[in-house]
Amino acid sequence: MSEPKRRKWAVLACCLVAGTIALAGCRSEERNRILQFEEGTYLGKPDQKLGDEKIDELRHRARMQQG
Repeated sequence: MSEPKRRKWAVLACCLVAGTIALAGCRSEERNRILQFEEGTYLGKPDQKLGDEKIDELRHRARMQQG
């Protein structure tokens, strides 16, 4: 194989490797996240309501930290 053809294949192989790495670089938990933001507006999923038991537990922990 001539030198220009060898160089062409080497460049192509490097581009394929770089493209594969770039596409595989996104972790699954980072996909489908908000990329456009509106100032002063929360665009994420709504928070879940805490149950009475959990609220009491948090209040107790807060009281323990004050003393």
